[in-house]
Order: sequence, then C-alpha cells, then structure tokens
Amino acid sequence: VIVRAPKRLALYRIEAFIKEKQSWIEQHQKRLQEQQSQKESFCLSDGQFPLFGRMLPMQMTQEKAPCWQQTVVFLPEGDEQQLKSSAEQLYRQVARQTLQSKVEHFAPKLGVQPASLRINGAKGRWGSCSGKNRLNFSWRLMLAPEHCIDYVVVHELAHRVHPDHSPAFHAYVESVLPAPGR
Repeated sequence: VIVRAPKRLALYRIEAFIKEKQSWIEQHQKRLQEQQSQKESFCLSDGQFPLFGRMLPMQMTQEKAPCWQQTVVFLPEGDEQQLKSSAEQLYRQVARQTLQSKVEHFAPKLGVQPASLRINGAKGRWGSCSGKNRLNFSWRLMLAPEHCIDYVVVHELAHRVHPDHSPAFHAYVESVLPAPGR
C-alpha cells in the first residue's frame, strides 16, 4: 500500500488513517488478488470458448484462420499464446459482424446514422461515441450476453441525440429497449 499525504501531516495521523481504513484496504487487496488469479487461470486450451455470455465448445483445426459456426468455435492449433491471438482475431471478426448488424438495426429506430464503427481492444469500456459521430466498441463486448450487447449499442447510439446521461437520455434509451419488467 502506498500512502500519499501532505509533507507536513504528522506521521501519527497517517498511521491512524491507515488503521481506520485497514479492513477496507484488506478487503480491496483480497479482491484484486482474486481478480488476478482468475485472469491467470483462464486458458483456452481447456476446450471452452466464451462468446455471447455462454461457453461454446472449441475444436482445434489445421486451418490458418479461426472461425465460428453458431455452436462450435474452431481455432488453429498452437500454444496458449497462439490460441489467445487467434481468439482475439475471431472476437474482432464476430464483433465487426455482430455490431454492424445491430447498429444497422437500432440506428433507424433512434433516428441517427453514425459516421463509422470501429472495433478496439479497450479493457475498461465496452463502447463509446465520439463527438464526430464515430462509434467505438471493444471486441471484449462479445463476451457479454446478447441483451447486454444490444444495450451498449443502443446506449452509444442514443448519445448522438443526448450527449450526456441525463434522465432524458435514459428515457430515450428505454424508448427503444424497455427495462425488464416494464
């Protein structure tokens, strides 16, 4: 743990603050360790491929390019690093097809037309909409269930009309994708 404090702050106050926050610090350290452990334990060589919120069976193939046939994923044979590279290539392909189709479906319902659609590798953000009317989506969005993908697409398209997260923005999103149970 790194503590940053003003130079003139007494050491006993810093130590008291740390002691007061000790359980919070330990809780967050534990959570970060668990997240790191999950990342390190994930491997494609176990024959499972996460896509659209479910795990699909994966088969190794002699083909050079990865492909997906609704219920089975085919990746070129290789070590774990090569499998991850092939998987990212496939996620990008699936993302381009899926998101282009969903944008074409939802854009007219929202009365907008984006200038372009880009697929990136963002880890902390599934989608964004630039001031120049460009939609950006992370290929990692393909790990989420379809209803989540729909929501992110509609959310980003709605920013063309409401460039904020105001009540009007959320009402606009709900006009196309009503919240469950409504």
